Amino acid sequence: MATRPKQGRTADGDLARQADELDRLLTALIQRYQFRDRNSICCGDITVSQCYVMKELGRVGPLTMGALAGAMCLAVSTLTRVVDQLEKKGCAVRVQSPSDRRVWQVELTPAGRALLAGMEKRIRRSEKEVLGRLGPADRSGLLKGLRKLMEALEGRGGAACPPGGKGCTSTEEEV
Repeated sequence: MATRPKQGRTADGDLARQADELDRLLTALIQRYQFRDRNSICCGDITVSQCYVMKELGRVGPLTMGALAGAMCLAVSTLTRVVDQLEKKGCAVRVQSPSDRRVWQVELTPAGRALLAGMEKRIRRSEKEVLGRLGPADRSGLLKGLRKLMEALEGRGGAACPPGGKGCTSTEEEV
């Protein structure tokens, strides 16, 4: 007579299969999303890493290099190269903190804010096109699921990136 697997084993097996599927789906999604129409969205000479840094500065305003590195899940040395490139392109500048002259912050220049506004407009148009292919219930379910996934990531110890921002977060040619 065949024995039934214990409930725990089935649940563990389901969880393992779901974890594999989540990894495959997220990897494919991130690759397609991150590099979709990159030249038209990120204006050709802005890399994906530079685009992310610009979006963060546009969202929260000036940040110290340490705070920005933490938000980007990058080591400060890696972020320094990204910010250097943004400065050379006239998109960002390092300025002294108004509250502590020993501290330097990174902020977008007016040209950087204008470039970001154009990128954001193109990104929103692209997102609307993708979401338009889904029905209202699917869109709502997708967004709810993504919010829950973000909550779960944030609830697993605070950060979705390794401590200190070190790890496989960017490639040298990407920076």
